[in-house]
Amino acid sequence: MQTLSLPRELSETVFVSRQAILKVMLDLTLYLEGPTEHEFEYLIDLYSQICPPSRFLKFKIAEFPMWSMIADPALTKSGRIAAKERIRSPFFEPSRERIRQGRAFEAQIWDGKEIDDPAGSWSFNCQRIHKRAAGHSAFARILVPVDSNFAALQKLAIAIADNIQFYSGHGGLVFAYNQSTVEDSFDAIYARSRRFWGVDVECMNRTLPLLKQTRIKGVNWLTLVGSSLTLDMNEVLTGVEKAPGVTIDRRKFATVLTAGPQPVVGDQHRPDETLDPYYSVATALMPFFLQAHPDFPGERFVKNGNTVGWIRRFIEPEGWR
Repeated sequence: MQTLSLPRELSETVFVSRQAILKVMLDLTLYLEGPTEHEFEYLIDLYSQICPPSRFLKFKIAEFPMWSMIADPALTKSGRIAAKERIRSPFFEPSRERIRQGRAFEAQIWDGKEIDDPAGSWSFNCQRIHKRAAGHSAFARILVPVDSNFAALQKLAIAIADNIQFYSGHGGLVFAYNQSTVEDSFDAIYARSRRFWGVDVECMNRTLPLLKQTRIKGVNWLTLVGSSLTLDMNEVLTGVEKAPGVTIDRRKFATVLTAGPQPVVGDQHRPDETLDPYYSVATALMPFFLQAHPDFPGERFVKNGNTVGWIRRFIEPEGWR
């Protein structure tokens, strides 16, 4: 199993007033075109294959705001009917119905371990939201402990690129934060992201509506570009194909670019060549990058007004130094 060794500044959970607010994890995030019901089932099956059975414990849906045990689930009427008919994961039947109706939905799986648990946590999150101006937007996210096998993320990305239609995606190291301490969490993220360029910053509510058709959030160790993007990928990738350390997998529904043999933290205090593949991928995909983004939460991102500087750090480094 291939695992990472992080510097002390990133390997320890961050606390404020004795409350855990931040830690580094591994994730794979996709900005979906659908999903269709079949794609939804495929994503759940894929997650169940990599998640340890002892961590496949709780679920949450839009109809039930509280977490419920999968072994003894709280079921809606449609869930009870699905259970009687022996449909798999009957607790997700309301989500399937919402998907069939083209409505917003929520479907999450979690092991119940909080951010300060030294064992880390496993989770799957698939949602479609609706905003009046932007319409429907959907994503799927798998979050795993940083000491998990990072090579499994690449295998997941390739499998998904062969079976799911999506606009774009990314995977690698990410700052995972306490949702109840967002302001403090993002202030802590700001300081660390200035130094460690290889760790992703996630703010799904503000990013998701922007990522359709022609835009990506940026690059990470894994960068996925869906076939629905309008530019000719063969032309875009001409230069990066020969870049040292970059692997390109062209699949049925997307192209998966891997920047180097493993995710790296990109420590600006100890610069080396490990980020070079990230720069190469970013340069090739520059036409897809966001040019505007609402500020991330927290006083530091808002006061300095350079959220876009972080997003474009691998193509315009001076904007984030």
